[in-house]
Amino acid sequence: MKTTVKRTRTRAAARVDPAACFPFPLDPFQQQAIAALDAGRSVVVCAPTGAGKTVVGEYAIHAALAEGARVFYTTPLKALSNQKFRDFGAQFGAEKIGLLTGDVTIHRDAPVVVMTTEVFRNMLYGAGEPVDLGRVRFVVLDECHYINDAGRGTVWEEAIICCPREIQLIALSATIANADQLADWIDRAHGETELVYSDVRPVPLRHHYFQYGELRPLFKQRGRQPSIAPAWRRHVRPWDATPDPDEVVAVLAEREMLPAIYFVFSRRGCEHALMRCAGRSLLTPEEAEQLETRLAEELERVPSLREYPFLRHLREGLAVHHAGLLPSWKPPIERLFQAGLVKVVFATETLAAGINMPARTTIISSLGKRGDHGYRTLTASEFLQMSGRAGRRGIDRLGHVVVLAEPFRPAAEAVELAASPPDPLLSRFTPTYGLVLNLLRRHTPAQAERLLRRSFGQYLADGHRRRRRVREHRAGRDAALPTRCRYWERFCALQSVLEAYGYVWNDRPTAEGLLAAALRTENELFVAEVLRSDLWQELSPAGLAAVLVTIITEELRPEVRIDVRPGRAVARALEQVRAIARDLRAAQRRRRVDVPVRLVERTAGLVEYWAEGASWPAVCVAAEMDEGDIVHLFRRLLDLLQQIPQVPGVDPRLAEMARAASAAIDREPVNEVL
Repeated sequence: MKTTVKRTRTRAAARVDPAACFPFPLDPFQQQAIAALDAGRSVVVCAPTGAGKTVVGEYAIHAALAEGARVFYTTPLKALSNQKFRDFGAQFGAEKIGLLTGDVTIHRDAPVVVMTTEVFRNMLYGAGEPVDLGRVRFVVLDECHYINDAGRGTVWEEAIICCPREIQLIALSATIANADQLADWIDRAHGETELVYSDVRPVPLRHHYFQYGELRPLFKQRGRQPSIAPAWRRHVRPWDATPDPDEVVAVLAEREMLPAIYFVFSRRGCEHALMRCAGRSLLTPEEAEQLETRLAEELERVPSLREYPFLRHLREGLAVHHAGLLPSWKPPIERLFQAGLVKVVFATETLAAGINMPARTTIISSLGKRGDHGYRTLTASEFLQMSGRAGRRGIDRLGHVVVLAEPFRPAAEAVELAASPPDPLLSRFTPTYGLVLNLLRRHTPAQAERLLRRSFGQYLADGHRRRRRVREHRAGRDAALPTRCRYWERFCALQSVLEAYGYVWNDRPTAEGLLAAALRTENELFVAEVLRSDLWQELSPAGLAAVLVTIITEELRPEVRIDVRPGRAVARALEQVRAIARDLRAAQRRRRVDVPVRLVERTAGLVEYWAEGASWPAVCVAAEMDEGDIVHLFRRLLDLLQQIPQVPGVDPRLAEMARAASAAIDREPVNEVL
């Protein structure tokens, strides 16, 4: 256990007795974090998955409610926000809890508001409805290690940099290698911050290797020395197949090591693994009876669950959970698993990303996965995240992690990965058009540069320069290194493009710039240019939706088939969009700016078809896509459509069309189910 204490804030939180808040004794790291909050400091709480970091956030809610203040509780995922909203509603009272996820707004003025981190960042920029931050006492950044996420990590840095210093931050992170750097950076960028670090797991883990129908311990019972004989650790026979899922589940059931999360790194792989186990009931007669009762309640609550393709296997205690499923199917599966009535969930690694589904055992089917740049080995942090789901506090004496043997990989790789320390956090900070516009709304260029120099990326870069200076000095070479800020260079390049388009003048956003600043998209300038054009005037609401989806869709895989084509009006409008995209790409190239300008026209016909009233089965037949992917596509579009009426300077007729398009799309099963 390690704790770093920084200087004290002048403003201390109202003292609340933790014993009155929780019906269990607190661990030392929880007590230390609470003491830091009471002293007025921000905290970075770094502890293993399942150790109880959420208790610190819950204490902040108790303390804020006691003094009439507010708490913003941020999470990286809408699904996790929904889960926290339900959990906190049951714990503190539904009337005290609000929810903001971009496309869902419930009790936005409640004392405690759960939201995605993007929503909080946008609040700080003044986007959307005005929010009084004066009463906000704490902001909880749950799963703060998402700062390492390549696509979204910049959001966490922007939120921390721009958050008012009077607000205490509570950053909850899984185990990382450079927690001290994260805490020191927040201390410099935001204010007095204390690091509370614990490497103690409340439920110890035991690692196993499964091969030839047998479980072997990966490590000796004491210490981290490999237990598998050296010959086994090196032994690889390419013709040996990965163990059959049915065999694995049978052995774990016999050893009373269920319930388990069985991680498979592809959707089809999850479904294939479940089908290999089909026909094997894992429930006792009493559990089967309880399941029927609970399942009837879930079907009443979520009627679309009747279409879950693996419904009959739920009655055997088996389930599949991945992003290709309808979102409405997942919460019932999660609740049944938490109740112990689903014994094995075959899931992709996204299930390890914060959803509260602890198990007795986690099974890691492979030490490699397909990534953006081909096949690669799991990182230490990915392995730790999945392993951390094993071991239920207060239920299990031990948690179990089972690594399956696989061709071409010796057991030594499993030993090495399981014994590896966690990866360090890196910075993903990336200035965008939106960041430039929002900073220039409130700051001079000099102030904006100072803010950029407060980023985690600049903190790490400065540390690297300091270490290099020390090496140069020791070698007798005292050449000064430039203190360049590459983030400021990118900021200036983006500002140059904005000036060329008339969105910035004299270092201040114009009316057009304020329109773009209020948008939450990947390329705010591109979307703003489309909205400011006249292409929508000949479109129906369905046609507007069809055009807009093309500029926010990530590139589809080549094999994805969509059989419906857009109407003529949409096709004509897309010609204008192509011209806008072509001009913007050229303007960016001239200034060496590389913000993506996406245009995926294949999705236009599908959206128009749905918005004009097509049934969900008809849409699924028309597109060779997983249902979850179609819902995700439609919900991304809904997020943009629901922003448009709130954006300053938008034509009122366009705003009304966006509302109509939103209503046409936001229906079962696309509409959010909490």
